[in-house]
Amino acid sequence: MKSIFSAAILLALGGQANATHHIEYHMRMAPSAEGKRVALTFDACTGKTDERILSTLIDKNIKATIFGTGRWLKRNAPTIEILKDHPELFEIENHGAQHLAAVDEPVLIYMQRSAGSPEGVKREVLGGAVAVK
Repeated sequence: MKSIFSAAILLALGGQANATHHIEYHMRMAPSAEGKRVALTFDACTGKTDERILSTLIDKNIKATIFGTGRWLKRNAPTIEILKDHPELFEIENHGAQHLAAVDEPVLIYMQRSAGSPEGVKREVLGGAVAVK
C-alpha cells in the first residue's frame, strides 16, 4: 500500500474496495458519545502520504499519532512539515529505523525480515528514535 496509513484502520473508517481491488477511503465521523474515545494511530512505514486522508484529519481537527519509520520520515519531508505545523493534532512516534521486526533472531515476521540480533534490535529502535527527533 502506498499510503502512510494502514489499510485496516482505513477500512474501519469506511474504506471500500472497488472492482480493481484498490481501496477507496471514505472517512465518516460518528457523533461523539459521552465517555467514549477513539485513538487514531497510523503506521508510516515505507510509502507516500495519502493527501486526502491527511487533509481530512486537518480539516476536521482530528488528532492522530503517526508511527513513522526512519525510512518514511526521510522520504516524506513535505508531510513532516505539515505534521509539525499542527502539533495540536499530530504526534510523531518511533516505528523503527528500517521497519524491521524487533526480534533478535533472523526470521521472517509477516514476510518482513527481523532485526536478527540483540544489536540489530537496538540499532532499529535507536535509529528510529533519532529519525523522529
